[in-house]
Amino acid sequence: MVEYSIENGKIPLISPEEFRVMKGNYPHRKILLKSMDLVRDSKVEIFGECIIGTIRTSEKNIHRKKRISFGFYIEGNHLLLLETEPVLDNILKKIPSESYQKERANFFLLLLLEALIEDDIRYLLKVEQELEALEETILQDISETFYQEVVRYRKELSRLHSYYEQLINIGDLMQENICQPLNSEEDARWQHYTNRTERLHNQVEMLREYLIQIREIYQSQIDIRQNRVMSFLTIVTTIFFPLTLIAEWYGMNFRGMPELSWKYGYLFVIILSVVIVAAEIYYFKKKKML
Repeated sequence: MVEYSIENGKIPLISPEEFRVMKGNYPHRKILLKSMDLVRDSKVEIFGECIIGTIRTSEKNIHRKKRISFGFYIEGNHLLLLETEPVLDNILKKIPSESYQKERANFFLLLLLEALIEDDIRYLLKVEQELEALEETILQDISETFYQEVVRYRKELSRLHSYYEQLINIGDLMQENICQPLNSEEDARWQHYTNRTERLHNQVEMLREYLIQIREIYQSQIDIRQNRVMSFLTIVTTIFFPLTLIAEWYGMNFRGMPELSWKYGYLFVIILSVVIVAAEIYYFKKKKML
């Protein structure tokens, strides 16, 4: 069992099975164990005797490629960290021991939560750069996989939006902790954590709006291309409409039509058609419609 020393106690990293058989009176133990069966989101529940909660991180990060989930149980200055996979130890080792050895349990939890979002701003900046590249791409050429890319980013940003919203709620609830009031330093640090998650949340909101703008730009590019095609077809139809009229006119074959018996009638119609087409092309080019 891995343990970390804090003021007047130790913090063990245990599995839900170990917590299930652990001796001692742990109020609301069953609630936490039920939440640990399948951690769907990040939340905290504050009772009169204890604080219990679960954390489920975002799926992607600069340093990790899968979600991390764990639970915690705080009773007084006693903190238990529950994990189904041994992942927390590697994260906690990066936190200097002198920053928590003389602190209480809720402060240790705060340091862990801060470590989990430490590199998130870098990931969000990376997503922003990818969206900028996507915008540049659609301005140059319409990609056939654009909507698949949009759906992928929309799902990822929705998950991050929900994740940071949950962390903000956790920070607010921990500041309202009624079973273990915070001292001034702890309160300030939890407020700093809440503000930090709010900034990440706002960054995600900005990226979601940016994605909507990119989709609108893509739709505008589609509309422009369709308008060009329709304009070209309209011009082509207009150019050949006089020739259709000539063909229908002389196709009537009335007996009194002098061109039918004229020696140069066929050549005359050819020259007339070429002149009409050339004149129309010149007109449309002059008007910058071709």
